[in-house]
Amino acid sequence: MNTLELGFAFLLSQTTLSIMSVFWYTLIFEFPRYILPFLVAGMVMRSPDAEALIEEDGTASEHPSVSVILVGHNEEDALEACVRSLHEQSIQNFEIVIVSDGSTDRMVEVAQSLVKQGLATKVLSTSLRGGKSSGINLACAYASGDIIINVDCDCSFDRYAFEYLLRPFSDPAVGAVCGDIAPRNSDASVISQFQEIEYLQSIAVGKRIASAVNQVVCASGAFSAFRRKALDDIRGFDVGGGGEDLDTTIRLRLKGWRIEYAPEAVCYTDVPTTVYQYIRQRLRWERDAIWIRYRKHVQLMNPLSPAFRITEAVHQWDFLLFNVVGAFIFPVYLVWLFIQYGAFTPAILIAMQIGLLAIDVLILAASAWCTGRHVFLRNLLFLPGYSLFMTYVMRPVRLIAYIDEWVFSGSHRDNYTPVKVRMQRPW
Repeated sequence: MNTLELGFAFLLSQTTLSIMSVFWYTLIFEFPRYILPFLVAGMVMRSPDAEALIEEDGTASEHPSVSVILVGHNEEDALEACVRSLHEQSIQNFEIVIVSDGSTDRMVEVAQSLVKQGLATKVLSTSLRGGKSSGINLACAYASGDIIINVDCDCSFDRYAFEYLLRPFSDPAVGAVCGDIAPRNSDASVISQFQEIEYLQSIAVGKRIASAVNQVVCASGAFSAFRRKALDDIRGFDVGGGGEDLDTTIRLRLKGWRIEYAPEAVCYTDVPTTVYQYIRQRLRWERDAIWIRYRKHVQLMNPLSPAFRITEAVHQWDFLLFNVVGAFIFPVYLVWLFIQYGAFTPAILIAMQIGLLAIDVLILAASAWCTGRHVFLRNLLFLPGYSLFMTYVMRPVRLIAYIDEWVFSGSHRDNYTPVKVRMQRPW
């Protein structure tokens, strides 16, 4: 027998408790957070067909006044298609405010042309880039709607997206609503196909579960709606850096506003198509999560702080344990395996990966059931690669991002926000 065969024979000879002691990392950091919630979601939650929910007369329901804002930097190529897609919504009578944030291309000219055609309402332009948060604040100052819908310039939408995004605002306690986001270019490359699986897990189903237990803590910057009164309550978006969607959502929650998720409100966006683009994006996202959660809002974890809320401490500790600690422990686990089991380690890692793949298959099935989309077979062949990529590429990427931010404050070097703006950040 070769070493692999001996390793598998060793695993098959173990008792249940012994197997649990071998795969303790998966049992602690993978199983509780993913498989149990997704199985529950798959059994009890499913989206009805969007068109079936529209009123019988086919007309859009009444809604408060709405302003749609688009803030972009050098978005001349994407802007017109996005604005035209807004006019395909089942509801209309909303204003469209476009902000060119220090653009050096023809974004302003394209926006002005859209106004002349009656496709947009207002165009605002700054000579210097101030970042997305400052652009949103500028747009809000000139917008007239009671509800502010913030969308990225490279997005398109299902016909009924806005109608479903606005419905939760019938509850006066709701301060913001985020929609579902799906990759529009998932078939462009293997890495973009991986992101379709990831978005199904983290948004289409993950936020559905979070909404059920009042734990939606990030109203995505690509497609979310805000009650103006709620934004006024927190004095708008902070302009210190990236991660403005996470930061703003947490600040709204601290003011007592409820954040909802509208699964039928679907937005489509282009995702990175190369490994380099994807990793660069995720390094930024993970760094932003660290400084926002554990510098700016670290008091939410302290029971002695006046700002402490158990509902906020839950998501803070959840991210710290399963994301941050999990990323640090994984290389320790690998070293421990080699020390403890020597030549049997490759067989153990293969068995672990088979187990993770099985979890991913169950989660994909739950995602297909919850969303009612035909996504299972289309993504099934990509699952083995996705599982390996997330285990052996993205875990180290997250670890690098966490170390970079905690030790070197890497977000201060991120050009997503202009230097003059992020250098003013006290966190």
